[in-house]
Amino acid sequence: MVHRYFASGLGLFIIALSVIAWRHRETRNYPFRLPLFLLFLVVWQGLFGMWTVTLKLWPQVVTVHLLGGISTFSLLWLFTLRLKNQRWHTDSVNWPQLKALRPALIIGLVIVFFQIALGGWISSNYAAVACVDFPTCHGEWWPPMDLVQGFNVTQGIGPNYLGGLLESEARVAIHMMHRLGALVTSIYLLVFSFFLFKVDHDGVRRMAIGILAILAVQVVLGIANVLLVIPLPVAVLHNAGGALLLASLVTLGTKMWMAEKPVEQD
Repeated sequence: MVHRYFASGLGLFIIALSVIAWRHRETRNYPFRLPLFLLFLVVWQGLFGMWTVTLKLWPQVVTVHLLGGISTFSLLWLFTLRLKNQRWHTDSVNWPQLKALRPALIIGLVIVFFQIALGGWISSNYAAVACVDFPTCHGEWWPPMDLVQGFNVTQGIGPNYLGGLLESEARVAIHMMHRLGALVTSIYLLVFSFFLFKVDHDGVRRMAIGILAILAVQVVLGIANVLLVIPLPVAVLHNAGGALLLASLVTLGTKMWMAEKPVEQD
């Protein structure tokens, strides 16, 4: 019920933002489309929240509901950054560097979002305790897995999915893919941060440090979840860490796209 009350409050808050944005639709540089999209998104969030209950924790709905919440948080943060309108000053050296890193940032956003989706799929299928040792799983580097059943998104509607219905090897497959995703995410963000440090701009380098710090904490929390068998505080912090990691990339992207182009550039 507390979750429902907070969700209702969030919905009313976004409705208010949308009304204010509509009134400022003629104001120059006011991001009025973003609150309207947030309103659309939060309506769907309400529907998925209802279906989470009525469809008895169907994993597909639970995972999409989580991704909708993460997206709502990220877009609210993006809206905040747009309203603050604090722009990086660039010169003829770091402007081309920032522009060249934009595609890599988009790839990073996709990778992190997909990794969060894998985390949601683990949670909704109760696969977090499928492996209780690290770095191996059941003492093996590549244990028996059932990838087909583990990622079967055509699971029927109707059973109560509380506790999960998948067999052990299917849950192991989900767990191991999340670990593999964590490895891919970590390597990509490490390489990406290396190129960020090469940009001759203090703001960019501070963002790189922030991204690496959040990533390090996330890795530690993920390992702690396994070794300590999913203690609730650690699990909650791990979810929050995923949201913060995505928000840090959103912040970087916003700064990159809003950076002031040097006067000497065409």
